[in-house]
Amino acid sequence: MYDEDVALLRCPETMDPLALAEATLRDEDGEILTGTLKGVTQGKTYPIENGIPRFTEKTGYNRTWDFKWTRIDRGRGLNYRMIDPDHPSGMQDDNIYDRNAYDGRALKHMRDRLVLDIGCGVGQYAIRTLRDSGARKVVGMDLTRGVDMFRKIMLERFPQFKRRLLLVQASVFAVPFAPETFDYVYSLGVLHHTGETRDAIRNACRLVKEGGEVNIWVYAAALRPFEVNEASHKVPQANWLARNIKQAGKELQLLSMKAWMGVFRRLSNEQSFAIVQMFSSGLWYRLSRLPVINAPAKIIFSTVLDDERDWRLINNWDGYCNMYAESWSEHELFPVFRDAGIAIKGISDWRTGFWGRKTSGYYD
Repeated sequence: MYDEDVALLRCPETMDPLALAEATLRDEDGEILTGTLKGVTQGKTYPIENGIPRFTEKTGYNRTWDFKWTRIDRGRGLNYRMIDPDHPSGMQDDNIYDRNAYDGRALKHMRDRLVLDIGCGVGQYAIRTLRDSGARKVVGMDLTRGVDMFRKIMLERFPQFKRRLLLVQASVFAVPFAPETFDYVYSLGVLHHTGETRDAIRNACRLVKEGGEVNIWVYAAALRPFEVNEASHKVPQANWLARNIKQAGKELQLLSMKAWMGVFRRLSNEQSFAIVQMFSSGLWYRLSRLPVINAPAKIIFSTVLDDERDWRLINNWDGYCNMYAESWSEHELFPVFRDAGIAIKGISDWRTGFWGRKTSGYYD
């Protein structure tokens, strides 16, 4: 972090402004690598380590995330090829980011603005924001030591963004920012892992200025239409029997996945990792692609189908081993945005992605 970043920060308990008490080590460009922040009036202190201000010593209401970033990923950015310019496929776009960009309309509102990425992980979306949106500054906040992995990736691959990026280790339930600090706040695919999804969304909305924008996506609960007959509404299927056989297979696969998730939540991270490694192997991958055999294989353990083992491994871990992975419907989440004064401008094609602008009195 740099000296100019200090003014953005507050004590998460009291909202006391913070000042730089000491900077024990600086980089050659003036970045504060280690030091101490101190409350102006109440004197509570917070450390700066590895250039990152730290507002929590606990890394998890979701214990698997810290393991994912520090033990599996280790700053390689494995499941986000978009932050690997040297990957053979090139710097790919990311499906989640693009599906919640609303054909680019949402991204243009970041230009020259102060942007917050909640649950930044190893920087997959913050890098896109810095690269594509023209944001003045991006603050990446994460509960876990993923921020250290993000910093490693940024220094190695994107040093040009160093001064435009502030990384913060903190919880969405104890944010070190005053209300209405940011012009734009987004969180894509994170808040449903917190164990208190709606409270997390409320906290995110509080951080947006009047006239600022919010862009949040969480897992969507499955739709169960009672009847689907309109030609424009149906998903084409060969026939009634094939459609129902396919649906039965999906139900069995879902039951299997839920059973595995229950098992992993009772095991240690190391025990879970050993099992996930086995089902991420090349042998299981090949079995999962063979005709006929692939159907029971998907029910036993549905693996991510990708040629790269590391990609399969970290994405299988992500899909099976989270302590919380709630799914939501629109009617459950809309009242949260309404009560926060967020005028909804778009709902993404993955359904429970909401983009809107803070507009007091809009729903009066």
